[in-house]
Amino acid sequence: MLSRKDTRYYGKIFLAMTLSIVLTITVLSGILYINFERIALQQSYDQTMNSLSQTTQEASVMAVTASTFAKQIYSDQHIANLLNFADVHPMEISTAVRQLTNYRETSPFIDSIYVYNAKAHTFYVSTDMSVAAVFDESEFYDHEMREMLGNLEAYDSLMPIPRKLSIEGLAGNIAEKQRDVYSFLLYDTLMPKANRNAIVVNIKETQLHKHIDGSLTSDPANTFLLDKGGYLVSSSWKYPMLTDMKGTSYINRILADPDSSGYFVEEVDGVKSLVTYTEPDYLGWRYVRILPYTVISERIDILRGKTIIITVSILLAGLGISYFVSRRLFSGLSKKLSRLGNLEAEQRNSLQSMKYEYLRRLLHGDADRNPDRVKTGFARYGVGLDPYSPVRVLLMTVDDYRSFIEAYTVEDRQLLRFGVLNIAQEMLNEAGFAAAGVVLGDDRIAVIVQARDEGAENEREAILEHAGRIQAAVTQYLKLSITVSTSMIGEDIQAVHGLCLQAIEASFSRVFHGPGSIIDSETVELKKAKPYEYPLDKEKQLIDELYLERIPAVKELFSEIIRDTENYSYMSFQLAVSHLSFALQNAIRSMGRRLSVAGELAIPSMPLYQHEWNETLEEFMGRYMHLFDRLEKHMEENKGRTRQEDVSERIMKLIDEKYMDSSLSLDLLADELGLSADYIGRIFKQTTSKTILGYIQEVRMNKVRELLVETEDPIGEIAEQAGFSNNPYFYKAFKKHNGVTPAEYRRINGWQAEQEQELV
Repeated sequence: MLSRKDTRYYGKIFLAMTLSIVLTITVLSGILYINFERIALQQSYDQTMNSLSQTTQEASVMAVTASTFAKQIYSDQHIANLLNFADVHPMEISTAVRQLTNYRETSPFIDSIYVYNAKAHTFYVSTDMSVAAVFDESEFYDHEMREMLGNLEAYDSLMPIPRKLSIEGLAGNIAEKQRDVYSFLLYDTLMPKANRNAIVVNIKETQLHKHIDGSLTSDPANTFLLDKGGYLVSSSWKYPMLTDMKGTSYINRILADPDSSGYFVEEVDGVKSLVTYTEPDYLGWRYVRILPYTVISERIDILRGKTIIITVSILLAGLGISYFVSRRLFSGLSKKLSRLGNLEAEQRNSLQSMKYEYLRRLLHGDADRNPDRVKTGFARYGVGLDPYSPVRVLLMTVDDYRSFIEAYTVEDRQLLRFGVLNIAQEMLNEAGFAAAGVVLGDDRIAVIVQARDEGAENEREAILEHAGRIQAAVTQYLKLSITVSTSMIGEDIQAVHGLCLQAIEASFSRVFHGPGSIIDSETVELKKAKPYEYPLDKEKQLIDELYLERIPAVKELFSEIIRDTENYSYMSFQLAVSHLSFALQNAIRSMGRRLSVAGELAIPSMPLYQHEWNETLEEFMGRYMHLFDRLEKHMEENKGRTRQEDVSERIMKLIDEKYMDSSLSLDLLADELGLSADYIGRIFKQTTSKTILGYIQEVRMNKVRELLVETEDPIGEIAEQAGFSNNPYFYKAFKKHNGVTPAEYRRINGWQAEQEQELV
């Protein structure tokens, strides 16, 4: 039994605890109730911005892809004839158009490719529609492109031009009326306006559409791209591409904020909505997402209802608990202190999480990097860095990431990543550096490093030395292999985002140095400064050797081209691999009919800038060497049927037998031999230094000269006997080869023959 004094004391404690619980729950509930809407809006905005930020990269990828294809087409040897000559042989046109089709078929997002010869006023077209491959400019179905090419100064080279490709009026069974495309123009700005040839690559709008609004009408949100003039540059499930959105209040509000991102709530088409928009990217495009407010308010209403129920329940439970707890207050004081300790630990953990999130946003460029405001943030979260002093970024990347995720659970991987972070921070702090780091992603840990003594010499060498020690400690204690890349030094904290990107870019050079390497950005930047020129001559030589079945030479040339990129940037390596992969793909496709291996020998793939890419240069080249070995094996198995050494002799024999046939052509010879036209052309050129068409011309000319001297047949009949079916072309070709007309040749050589006969 409690005494009267204890009862009064107990009553005061009970009353104080009850009032504290009631007041605390009421205040907290009120604050949460009031702030639910603001928090929900902010969360929705953050999620949307993350999604839109990822989508902005797709436009860059599209531009780079289209630019690469346009430049490859422009430098293609076959297609150069279409650009540079007004009178192109039909055989060369056929070859070039096939090459255009090869380019188009390498990507499912290419709608069509045009080659425009300004001098000939001719379009050469590769498209999936059933249309002709050659159009006179006046008859070309893409009227808008004709007008654009007549006013090239109005368009930037290799920049996307959103437009609707009209295909009405075409013959055939084409059901479409229009296609949404992004057109990329490549033309020579130094040429006179009237002679500007052009390459046009039309990219399907669906490439971006599937990343922007792939869910279509199943998603209540509406997402689209907007240019600085207020026109849509992508389709949405509500509006078609190129719709003029100016005049609507929410679009005008976005256009009034030309350089920033943000969100606001406003009625859109009569529906209250959350409008989120990004800042313009380098193309001047902005990403806009409209989400009906009911989607957000539905969650808010549910949360509000749950909060009220939980609050009342907690309040009632708290009153009951306070009654029993207050009676045991004296005997259970140690338990209460323990609970307070646990609450303190939870608060510390929460502060640590907020610290990591702040550092992560700072490195990603999502946080304000003004030194004055960063100083306040550092003080709030206990970060021991000076925002006004020079900084570096140390990036640690887990090697062999696929094995890493297979060997450990999600929780274990998280612990190991924090283990790497703690080892790095402790070792750098012990070495006299200030360090603060965070886990950036699945396989990346970044540490912002600062020398405590700003006048310290050899700071770069010291960082690299300690990077090696960190690697050794991680291997010893965590049994992990990591690659460390260091950025250059920045003037103050404002440079930290750029330094982080610099370190990430340097980490891609792991392909050259291998896992467990230390990569310095200064070395990488020096390599980037060196201009890289892709060796097209070696690529051509490699393809020629491949057609000649000289696999050892193919391996050697491949190794030379790839290994040369070690002296340049990682982008140079990517460029070389892309060029070689495309060239080898075309070559194997040409050889496929003869070797029957086109479906068996696939070009090794390589992901761009992904953590799944863990191969060294040697391992990557090994996969290609294996491809060449398999190709050589198929060649050996087919040597009994098709020996390349006598291909040229068989071609010459066929020409000597069939030169009288005016329809004799490269394709006819290829059909006779059971080989591809490209292949026999390369083999004949390689072994005789002549083209097949040139040799046909030579045999026919020899026969014409013989008949002109030895017979008195009319010149027209002689031309037909030699296989020339076109008299004007025959006379022109004869004079080009002999310097005189057929009649003059007969007169001169006939007179010489008579003189020689008289001497005899």
